[in-house]
Amino acid sequence: MPRRRFLKLLQWAVVSAIFVFLGKMVWEQWAQIEESSFAFEPVSLVLSTLIFTSSYFIHVWAWYLITLKLKVAIPFRETMESWFYSQLGKYLPGKVWLVLGRFYLYESKGKSKKGIWLALYFEMVIVVVAGGLIFLASAASFERARSYFGGTAGWLMLPCFLALALLHPRVLQKILNWILGRFGRETVSLSVSYPDILLILCISILSWLVGGVGFYLFIRSVYAVTPDQILFLTGALAFSNTLGMIALFAPSGLGVREGAMVYILSGVMPGPVAVIISVLTRIWMTFIEIGLIGVIYLSSYVQKKLRKRKSYVQT
Repeated sequence: MPRRRFLKLLQWAVVSAIFVFLGKMVWEQWAQIEESSFAFEPVSLVLSTLIFTSSYFIHVWAWYLITLKLKVAIPFRETMESWFYSQLGKYLPGKVWLVLGRFYLYESKGKSKKGIWLALYFEMVIVVVAGGLIFLASAASFERARSYFGGTAGWLMLPCFLALALLHPRVLQKILNWILGRFGRETVSLSVSYPDILLILCISILSWLVGGVGFYLFIRSVYAVTPDQILFLTGALAFSNTLGMIALFAPSGLGVREGAMVYILSGVMPGPVAVIISVLTRIWMTFIEIGLIGVIYLSSYVQKKLRKRKSYVQT
C-alpha cells in the first residue's frame, strides 16, 4: 500500500475512533441526557450567531494588521475576501490548503512570497498563543483546576511569561530561521516591533473573548449554563479549536476538536451532554463559516456587477 494512502487511512481511522468513543459514551449514559435540562431558546441562538460572527471579523482585522506590518497588505475588502475564501481549505485533510489558498491569493496580487509566508507564520503563532492564554485564564477560574495547583492561580505566571517571551521578534525570528535551516531555506528577518506584536495579540485575544461570549449564548440556547461560566467556556472553545487547528491529520480539526471540547466541558456538565454540545457546536460553526463565505462572495459579485453597469453607463 502506498505510504500516502496508508497515512490517509490512518487519519480517518483516528477520527473515526474518536467519534466511536464519543458515541459509546452517549449510548451508555443516555439516562443522564434524559435527566438534563435541555430547552431551546431561539433568542439566545440568534444573538450567539451574531456575536460569534463578529469574532471572525476581529480576526480578519488582526490578519490585516499583520500584513500591514510585514508590507504585504492589500485593501481591507480584498483582505476580508481572501481570508474567508481561504477558510474553505481547512475542510480538506492536511490544513495545507488553507495556507496555500491564501498564499496564492496574495501572490496573485503581486506580493512578496517571503512576506506572505512570514505573515502566515506570524498569524499561526499569534492565534495559538492567544488561545493558550485564554485557556490558562479560564483554567484559573475553574475550582477543580485550581485545586491541582494548591488552590492559587500563581502557577499562571510562568506560562504567561514564556508565551510573551516567545512572541518577542528576536525569538520568533530565531525559531523561524531554525525551521528554515532544517529545510535548507534562506533565513529571514522580522521587521515587526514588539509593541506591534502585543497589539495584534490583544486583538486576537479579543476575538477569542467575543467568540467565547457567542459560544456561551449558543450553549445557553439549548442547555442551562450560568454567566459565571463564560470564561471557562471561552477557554474550552479556545483550547479545542487551537488543538483542532494544529492537528494536521484532521480536516477542520474533525474529531480532535470534539474530543477536546468534551473532555473540558465534562467539568461543568455530564459527559454525554458535552458530546451533544460539541457536535451541535461543529454544525453551528460550520453553518456560520459557510454562510459568511457565501455572503462575502455574493457581496463581491454584486459590487462587480454594479461597477460594470456604472462603467457601461458612463461610456
